[in-house]
Amino acid sequence: MDQTGLRAVILGASGAVGRELVIELTNSPKWAEVVVIVRRKLEQWDTLPNKHKLRITQVDNLDTLEKTEEWKKFANYNTFFCVLGSRVKEGDAQFTKVDLTYPIYGGNIARANAIPHYSLLTSIGADKGSMFLYTRVKGLVEEALTKQQFPYLTIHRAGAILNRVNDERFGETLLKYLPFIDKIECKDLAKALRVDAEKAYIDLQNPNQKDFTVRLNTNKMLVDFSKL
Repeated sequence: MDQTGLRAVILGASGAVGRELVIELTNSPKWAEVVVIVRRKLEQWDTLPNKHKLRITQVDNLDTLEKTEEWKKFANYNTFFCVLGSRVKEGDAQFTKVDLTYPIYGGNIARANAIPHYSLLTSIGADKGSMFLYTRVKGLVEEALTKQQFPYLTIHRAGAILNRVNDERFGETLLKYLPFIDKIECKDLAKALRVDAEKAYIDLQNPNQKDFTVRLNTNKMLVDFSKL
């Protein structure tokens, strides 16, 4: 089945995983166009070998994203990637805004533009009933996006993300030395997200595909995808 000419929108492209995802998609012959929704353009995007594939949509404030005309410009795209992620130390309100409110905005944009596949990065341990803010918010965002009933939603519960180029985290650096902790390299995660989106495209062509599909990718599944 022909998979060339795929088109993606990325929310969170300036973060560690997002940067790797931009590289992964623009380097792939299957992806013809990648749109990033960001507040600032990164200089490294000017040096991409396939920078002609990248289109940058800059918004001053993600809080007003839905109220601008920009959200109406993404018709005929295949996948909406949400790889946003903040830190709890930024404060409860800020963490919740970035990891819950903005992904829901992204869902609204994807639905308004009939983008069939929403690819959501959350975390291992996501649980809306958790006593811990981090895992509780991850569980809440999974629930909120599931309720939007996309033709195809994939939820990626990644473990500790290692070797973030611009966002190294002390805790995750320590975890790389613990063999019993689920973990994945940042570059490998980006590749897994690409492979998953290509699988979603194929599945959506199946006439027997359900109207609403939710697929949960564990960390092990993501690692396996990265090896394909």
